[in-house]
Amino acid sequence: GVIFDYEMRQQRLLQGHTNTISCAAASDDKKWLVTGDKGESDTMVVVWNARTGVPVRTIFEAHPGGVLSLDMTCDAMYIATLGAGLGQSLKIWEWTLQRDEPAAQSEITSKDVQHCVMFRRDDFSELITNGQARTIFWTWTDNTLKYYSPAISAKEFLTPIGRFTRSVFIPYSTQAVSATEDGDLLLWDQVLLPALHSRPTDRCAIKLLRMHEGAAVTVVSVFDNFLVTAAADGFVRFYDFKFRLLAWYEDLDVGPITALTFTSPQMPVKDATVLESQVRVPNFVVASSTGKIALVNAAIFEMFTKEERRGELLVHAFESHIAAICAHPLASQLFVVTRGGMLRVIDYESQAWLRHKVLEKRIPTCICINPNGQELVVGCTDGSLLILNTADLDLIQRASQGDAGATKLAFAPDGMHIAIADTDACVGLYRRERNVLESGKEVPWLYVGRYRSHHAPVVQLAFVEDEDAGVVRLVSLGRDRVLVEYDLSNSFAATGIVVRSAVTIEQTAVPTSLVVLPPGTHPGEDPVRPLVVSANDEYKLKVLDVLGLQGVHDDRPLPSQESHCVQTLLGPTYGPPPHTLAMLPVGEDHKGKRYCVYSTPSKVVGLIKLPFDGNPNKGMGLIAHPGGVEGLCVSHDGRYVLTTGGSDFGVMLWEVDTSAIDAAANMGGSGIEPYEALIPGGKEGEFYDDMCDYFYLAQLRAQGENTTAERQVTGVVPVDMVPDIMRALGYYPSNFDVRDFQHEVLRRGQEQVDFATLLKLFVNHKPVREASLVDMKQAFEALGAEPLTGIIKADALMMMLKRIGEPLGEQELNARVETLQGRTLTGRENLTAEAWAEQVLE
Repeated sequence: GVIFDYEMRQQRLLQGHTNTISCAAASDDKKWLVTGDKGESDTMVVVWNARTGVPVRTIFEAHPGGVLSLDMTCDAMYIATLGAGLGQSLKIWEWTLQRDEPAAQSEITSKDVQHCVMFRRDDFSELITNGQARTIFWTWTDNTLKYYSPAISAKEFLTPIGRFTRSVFIPYSTQAVSATEDGDLLLWDQVLLPALHSRPTDRCAIKLLRMHEGAAVTVVSVFDNFLVTAAADGFVRFYDFKFRLLAWYEDLDVGPITALTFTSPQMPVKDATVLESQVRVPNFVVASSTGKIALVNAAIFEMFTKEERRGELLVHAFESHIAAICAHPLASQLFVVTRGGMLRVIDYESQAWLRHKVLEKRIPTCICINPNGQELVVGCTDGSLLILNTADLDLIQRASQGDAGATKLAFAPDGMHIAIADTDACVGLYRRERNVLESGKEVPWLYVGRYRSHHAPVVQLAFVEDEDAGVVRLVSLGRDRVLVEYDLSNSFAATGIVVRSAVTIEQTAVPTSLVVLPPGTHPGEDPVRPLVVSANDEYKLKVLDVLGLQGVHDDRPLPSQESHCVQTLLGPTYGPPPHTLAMLPVGEDHKGKRYCVYSTPSKVVGLIKLPFDGNPNKGMGLIAHPGGVEGLCVSHDGRYVLTTGGSDFGVMLWEVDTSAIDAAANMGGSGIEPYEALIPGGKEGEFYDDMCDYFYLAQLRAQGENTTAERQVTGVVPVDMVPDIMRALGYYPSNFDVRDFQHEVLRRGQEQVDFATLLKLFVNHKPVREASLVDMKQAFEALGAEPLTGIIKADALMMMLKRIGEPLGEQELNARVETLQGRTLTGRENLTAEAWAEQVLE
């Protein structure tokens, strides 16, 4: 949540919710604010001190699935909440008492989901809720909630009744009103002759009042002695409690209104029968579906011209789903494109809107900027590429490489190439070269070609500067686990894009992101050698040598293939695996240190201190968004990180303070101390002792088991014995994994590893999440098990194990099965994942 001081132009963030905030209410004196969220888990209702922004009470899991609507009494003593999940209920909380149970609660049996709840302002023992078709009146006495829901007969009204939006009681009367999407208010009141089985105090629908012509009434509330309505037509109207129009505001020019609040505290409820000689309409604030928030001075009602009767714009937010964001490389400017076809430029330090451009008939999907800050490229769903001048957003060139929508864009560091990935898993290339189109127009960018280099979506494109060769290299990484390098120097419009190499970098994990590592930031490597870092869905980071890429889809047996992995490291484990990585520019406060920013698909944004080494103390993560994180970029000076949730229509500006992560890294210890903490039981645990025993046993085996010579405790073991130690510790690496971590050690010129190196290899390579029975079932199904029964014949399973993946020989497979099961298989057995896990693997 955000508390915005519009006079000082300052925001105060209310951080605490882990899900999307679905509703909010404030006390009459504006001192207390209550917010509620909804989601699958970790839902909460939070009461805040509105003046300090400090949470004073949190109610966890108030309802299954969270809260759909809530209200607070005038004296701020009680909160009413409507559940958002199945089995909806209404609960009343006396939040000032530190207890977890509500003061009263009741299940809602109506099939019409209730989405609005309001206390009666002059009598807290009465509440009203409504769904789209039914309104329910509640009475709260002796910690018990009783209710009735009057039926509505269509025959009683000349016009159909629209779906309900909001409801409110009329103070000092027996009346209540429910607003509708048709612009009406349905009036409820007691009648002299109630219906059969009704009590005299029960209300029924007596009249339909047209308040807004054909526009949904989105706000109906009581403030002082006014009944206030606002609607999708952008109008705000004030009535007395006899429904007589007192003031109207119809030229606010903000669009369809979705919310309204008042700037002054609400006074105690007065008797509506006492009329004042002069009507004093309070100032108010409105929000609209177009992203505008405006302050309305009540005095503009007396103005003559339309321009004078408009509200003062406080906030102009984004009007539709944010598709992508990109920061200027030299200035404090942010470029934002929305799915509604709007491009906006914002000064993120002053929060000022600088420029905007409507991208007609196109839906943007991605955006990138020339490193010199002069050109902006926008990719669209129709495959078109818009190249704009950043100074005035004028179109430089419109290009297209097909009908497939753009998904990723990248600009070369020297500004000479633009790479684009699309929904067909193809990579396209443009070169800065003046050429003439068929129309006769001269344009600065030449379309080189397009190549289907992946059979799964492209995760990232990256240009890598090779200083030794004096060239720029282009690589792409796909979810097909293939890293492709393109030969830019031999790619021309006549020949198309030429692929230089394509190698598989993962065996089971799926890549999620790719970033170029700054030169000289990885210890033990040539400071000018270009390296890239990939992230995968198994919480691992892989440092890859771009210059080491050889061959196109190497089909040689695995042992004869070269590994392209410099090092495999444990990545951040805060929430889901990272799906975006970005290097933070060196800032004035960084003291020459380098950092990497990351985001996950859901909620989390974090920071990692370089060099990458798997040390958990050198990374952090925080909940930045209630839902997905769809965009991330960094400021040119490294001071800020900007993120967007896309569907939340917002951009978050985070100030980077590296002192905390530096302190955490120092406090976490040095050497292997941080890694020892990741071992089950820690350094003092049984697992650590077993690891030491296996390490010493490996030293003895390396000297020969059948010997009478004096043993030497060397403190190192040969690298080819590391896989056996890993298996003894419960981590069973594949041949692919063995090749990678042996290459990791041999690359450093070492043929033996000490205990510290072994410990780091184990922590960095072992799976973060252990294989579950669900994983086992999915594996059996992939191998051909029956979908319904999960059964696979033993001979079929053995045949698959001998043919696919890393095939096992006949003798080797039989020996492994006999070791695990104590006998050989005949081939006629029916095997299931459950039986295999319980009888064979345990």
